[in-house]
Amino acid sequence: MTLIWLEFLLVVALLELTPGPNMAWLATLTLDKGRAAGMQAVLGIALGLCLYLVAAIAGLGALMAAQPQLLAGLRWLGVLYLVYLAFEPWIEQARQDRKGALPGEEDHSGYAGQHFMRGLTLNILNPKAALFYVTLLPRFVEESGEHVWLPSFWLGLTHIGVATSVHLAIVLAAGGLRPWLSAGKRRTYLNIFFTAALLGIAVWLAWDGIAHPV
Repeated sequence: MTLIWLEFLLVVALLELTPGPNMAWLATLTLDKGRAAGMQAVLGIALGLCLYLVAAIAGLGALMAAQPQLLAGLRWLGVLYLVYLAFEPWIEQARQDRKGALPGEEDHSGYAGQHFMRGLTLNILNPKAALFYVTLLPRFVEESGEHVWLPSFWLGLTHIGVATSVHLAIVLAAGGLRPWLSAGKRRTYLNIFFTAALLGIAVWLAWDGIAHPV
């Protein structure tokens, strides 16, 4: 089991360091609204991963694997949600301009836990997370030769720990850069860049879904 865990840890580290919807959105959110919002989103994403882990242990992963249309539906909902998130900074900036908010000022608009819920929603609709618990995790569990729920639990916790560490690093780094990047016209350029990044990921997910339907 130790060797399998080390192999799993390496695969997870490479997977989580690959750019995806969560990484792009966390950087965008933190640079736009601050570290507090980014931390809320990290917690929401972590809860989403925990829900996928519980589903995998309960056998729902096998059900999703047998019903590929469910994964396809998640993919397209995720694409639509990414498009919405891509244009959200522009909507919020327009609101702040009307209110006279200062550039780089912490944003406390919206209801409590708003960013937590958006992180949770984005991760549940993230096909990368869904496919991980439907396809990749069961392969390592089968190789372990132990009771299904126990290796699923420990391997799942390993994945959640690595993913959350990467997400926290992104939020902390983006929070440190925020005062400089949010000043003057750099804020507008930043919004353009991340809007393009999120739209690019949405287009890639859509194209991948068409080229390789699950």
